[in-house]
Amino acid sequence: MYHHIKKLMYTVNVDTPNVLFGRMLLEQFGGANGELAAAMQYTIQGWNCIDDIGRRDLLLDIGTEELSHLEVVGALIRMHLKDLKTDREAAEADPLITIAGGGGVALFDSMGNAWTANYLKITGEIDVDLRSNIAAEARAKIVYERLIDHTDDPGSIDTLQFLMTREITHMKAFSAALESLEKKPFSIGRLKPTPGIVDEYFNGSTGDGSEGDTDMRGPWQTSFGLKPVESEMKDGPGLSVEDVDGAIAGEDRGKQDSAQPTTTAPEKDELVGAAEV
Repeated sequence: MYHHIKKLMYTVNVDTPNVLFGRMLLEQFGGANGELAAAMQYTIQGWNCIDDIGRRDLLLDIGTEELSHLEVVGALIRMHLKDLKTDREAAEADPLITIAGGGGVALFDSMGNAWTANYLKITGEIDVDLRSNIAAEARAKIVYERLIDHTDDPGSIDTLQFLMTREITHMKAFSAALESLEKKPFSIGRLKPTPGIVDEYFNGSTGDGSEGDTDMRGPWQTSFGLKPVESEMKDGPGLSVEDVDGAIAGEDRGKQDSAQPTTTAPEKDELVGAAEV
């Protein structure tokens, strides 16, 4: 059940409306990294999370806050687009918003692309979804930084600073929820990766480039047990594909399966793949 309160989470003030900046702001209303996408992603993840009521509550808390952020962004956009309703020259700057939307907000990004559920990352595996959410918050934080860089309006900057800051708050909450599962960082799902080949870093980009780039070495090739392997095309052994011989059950799950479930969740031993783990 949802209940709307007629008060913004953050009070929006705009001193100097700017239609073109309002169009940029649509990226955070109906764009891939915008507030609607975040609200829908976290909320639907939460509805699907029937085997962990604690993290379900987290997802629904933040999903609901993202709807509040959408309301704030919408108010900011409407203030910047105000001239579309009264100034023909301003209106011609964006016919889509002016003619189709009457100068108000709609579920489009800054280029006029319609919002789509394809933006959402929902797997039904809580640790995988939490990683997606951390990345989503990071992307949104960068978008807000870039929007701040394109306005001199103090009220707009303050509003965007508020929204940008809350992205980091959510990253902290999602990160804490992930860490509290006490899973090994590369333990995903229920099947173990094949030994040997899992630790092989394939050196697939070699030679000298036209921009001064060359074949480099770094910790991404040697950390976490990784070791570089050259391609057969460079007289190397290639990947140890012969190591692959069927699926291997028994992946480390940490505390992922010990959380309190909802009353509608299936029994743990009824889950597909549970018997093998």
